[in-house]
Amino acid sequence: MPVNLYYTQKIRGFQQQSVKYTATSVKFSLKRTKFQCPRCGFANVTLEPIGHRCVHGEPMGCCHEVIFEFMTHRLYCPRCKARKIEHIPFLSHPWSRMTKSLERTVLELRHHMSIQAVTDYLHLRWHTIKELEKKHLKKKFSRIQTAHIKAIGIDEIHVGRGMQNQQFLTIVRDLESGTVIHVGDGKGVSALAGALKKLKKSKLKIVTMDMANSYYTWISENFPKAHIVFDHFHVIKLMNDKLDLVRRRVTAKMDDLQKKQLKGLRFIFLKNKEDLPEDAKSILRNMRGDFQELGDAYMFKEALRTIYMRAKTSYHAKIAFHRWSKLAEETGVPELKTMARTVRDKLDGIVSFWTFHHISNAKMEGFNNKIRWLIRQAYGFRDREYFKLKIYQLPEISCVKQI
Repeated sequence: MPVNLYYTQKIRGFQQQSVKYTATSVKFSLKRTKFQCPRCGFANVTLEPIGHRCVHGEPMGCCHEVIFEFMTHRLYCPRCKARKIEHIPFLSHPWSRMTKSLERTVLELRHHMSIQAVTDYLHLRWHTIKELEKKHLKKKFSRIQTAHIKAIGIDEIHVGRGMQNQQFLTIVRDLESGTVIHVGDGKGVSALAGALKKLKKSKLKIVTMDMANSYYTWISENFPKAHIVFDHFHVIKLMNDKLDLVRRRVTAKMDDLQKKQLKGLRFIFLKNKEDLPEDAKSILRNMRGDFQELGDAYMFKEALRTIYMRAKTSYHAKIAFHRWSKLAEETGVPELKTMARTVRDKLDGIVSFWTFHHISNAKMEGFNNKIRWLIRQAYGFRDREYFKLKIYQLPEISCVKQI
């Protein structure tokens, strides 16, 4: 009994000639019923057979591998004198090896299954499925609507070894919707080259970022009306880095007995004061008496955290940061003096944290964790372009499924 090709496979204009069954597959032989010139639509054209084509179709029942075989022709139109290869309406492009209906099925299954699982189910090659999804994602994310965007976050993430521009990716996201706007290779201004064109029509008002000078300069030059907000996490992280530099410098000047006394205490200095047990707090009090510079650096780190916890408005925060910077410079500790200059130079971006209701780059940091999850699920990506396209798709993917 002939199969209705339209209702099962969305194929029109072809008739079933014969069918061959095996244990797990079925092969249909098709013949075209009508021909017409692809340019002018004239029906009385001359046919020149080219060869047989075999394409995969959607699974039917227990037969997961469905193959359609048909003859392709070159058409000559006596009316417009055109000589062209016939158009196959159920294929997405002339040399496709699967029907449009099967392509849609593959893309739908990829939302719920890994590439290998789809390969085993449909009896297709792994690279065929990957290239199909890659083509779909490239078309989907070729144009991203940015006219409505008002707030973005910029951050970089380390994604593995390799050349310098392959070790990092720079991500630009819409903070309201979570849409990925741009994924650039490397870090710094060069990684943001493609983002400028995408954000040209946006209504950008707020940009959250770390304290990298390259991002600050790029935003200031290209979006002078946008308000820059330095993420409070990165401000504290920078202070922790300065504290660690003080610890290393002080340790380098010690004798062996003093070094032994400080050994293993690095993370005590980096932890928040309220998270320390009583014995660790006692050690810190003794350290401040024995190593003045190290104790001062720790107290200034805690004072910086206190500003973020207690300041209610940008006005109060600005006064507190000015006072903190002045006192830090008076200590004479080189690392604290450098940190004080950094805070003073970038004070407007730091206090914008209060101006814009405690907005931060936390969503970007969370998204970076999702990218690391993506890499773990896929055991790495050899195709860099495909990896970047999957990052664009990542906001739509649930982290509980296998990629």
